[in-house]
Amino acid sequence: MRRAMLSRSIIVTLFLGFGVGAVHAAAAATLPSRQPGLWQSSTVVTLANGSKYLNGAPVVTVSCVDPATDLKFFTFEGSSCTSMNISGAGTAYEIIGACKDQGKPVKIHTKLNYVDSETVELMGSVTTASGTVHMNAAMKFQGPCVAGMQPGDEGDIENGQFVKADNINDAGNQ
Repeated sequence: MRRAMLSRSIIVTLFLGFGVGAVHAAAAATLPSRQPGLWQSSTVVTLANGSKYLNGAPVVTVSCVDPATDLKFFTFEGSSCTSMNISGAGTAYEIIGACKDQGKPVKIHTKLNYVDSETVELMGSVTTASGTVHMNAAMKFQGPCVAGMQPGDEGDIENGQFVKADNINDAGNQ
């Protein structure tokens, strides 16, 4: 499943990989906490030209969430976003951000639906000068994080073993 890890790096680049060190502010609202543990995301990516990444096959990744890392996964912690505004209440939230990728402006727009304590739906877009990439993800709680995972870890499960691609707390993500 190296292909899924490569795919994850594309998603990370689009949503989280906007450089490091810039100031960003999350406005008034905050997001509900997800249940701590292993979360699996199944994401379909539509590229700027309208084609589906991987012919529409979902990119499946896992992450280990705890209270200290949960919000970071959605607010692009450590990115070069100059603003990150959260609005919403109950089960429906929206995040709008102005960021830079290699010095060029990027707009981020994410809608989250907290279906229940174990299911979150995400619809998001990243807009650059070359177009808009759309993502639809279903995130589901799976239980405790698997052996070898630390809070903030992201990656893939291969043959029952966790294969790390990144950690939201790594220096490159701060």
